[in-house]
Amino acid sequence: MLQWFKDVYREFTPRALKVTITLLAVVGFGVYVFTSGSKPASQVIVSKSHNTQTTVQQPKIFVHIVGLVKKPGIYQLDSGSRVFDVILLAGGFTAKANQASVNLARVLTDGEQIVVGKVGAQSASGSQSSNLISLNSSSASQLEDLPGVGPALAGRIVDWREANGGYKTKEDLLNVAGIGDKLFASIKDLVTL
Repeated sequence: MLQWFKDVYREFTPRALKVTITLLAVVGFGVYVFTSGSKPASQVIVSKSHNTQTTVQQPKIFVHIVGLVKKPGIYQLDSGSRVFDVILLAGGFTAKANQASVNLARVLTDGEQIVVGKVGAQSASGSQSSNLISLNSSSASQLEDLPGVGPALAGRIVDWREANGGYKTKEDLLNVAGIGDKLFASIKDLVTL
């Protein structure tokens, strides 16, 4: 084998030797570049992590609470808040408040007014405040207790509520097919939001 190497070496001219060495250098450099770029696991990348939390902000609603609470006023709450949330913000009930007149679990709507009355107090219409029918939480059968409202109309009242995200004002009832000015005038004091 050594003899073979000597024979090959004698046949090389200085020019062929330079070409061979240059070719080996280029191939060696190419192998180095190719292999050094394919080892990302050996590279340590340090990045500064920001511990940020992305929160989805819920739309805000405004609710006016009056009557026998410690701090009546207008409060801003997250959409989906319940009556007990605004009562807590208002400092809670006073000692003379009729707590049974308020459904604490009901979901609030924007622009709503909550009236917390006194035990045994009459509302402006002469009926107990707890006898008002809520447009935003009553079932169709409860709405049928209103004068001039039958099963079909009660169903349309509920359908409108669900399609439009609830009643914002009592006047929204006028948007329900079958409720005109005359019927609205007879039931507006018997309902609440």
